[in-house]
Amino acid sequence: MYSLEDIQLCLDRGAIGAYGTIYNRIDPATILAWFPLYDQERQVVSTTINETEKQTNNIYEMFQHPQVMQAMNDVYDKMPHKEAPAQEPQRQVNAFEQQLLTEFDALPEWVENKWFRLYKNRPFQFTEYRKERYMEEINNQNEY
Repeated sequence: MYSLEDIQLCLDRGAIGAYGTIYNRIDPATILAWFPLYDQERQVVSTTINETEKQTNNIYEMFQHPQVMQAMNDVYDKMPHKEAPAQEPQRQVNAFEQQLLTEFDALPEWVENKWFRLYKNRPFQFTEYRKERYMEEINNQNEY
């Protein structure tokens, strides 16, 4: 979790007695006791640095500068402002799809809803009818 610089700084600070008296011995237990103390110091400094960076790196502040706002307005004024209405791409309807549309329109309307048609005594919307008819055609092709 620590970089080499962090470890070096922790060891240097521990060796000069910043984390307690050494008593002329440096063993693993002593060194490992320094890291939680170093981590507390590091956390305070790290939080301060991060907060400072957040305050100085606010990208939205640059848009408030008068020259930037003027430049953005100039670019906007030079851009063409033609807005074409959104159009759906024309879908190519093949012969079988056209046949299905014609068949669906010829089916009797369902009593409860005019958008449904009765096919085999069941109400279908066009998408369901289309799926049913495709399945019928696929099954007919598989018969010998």
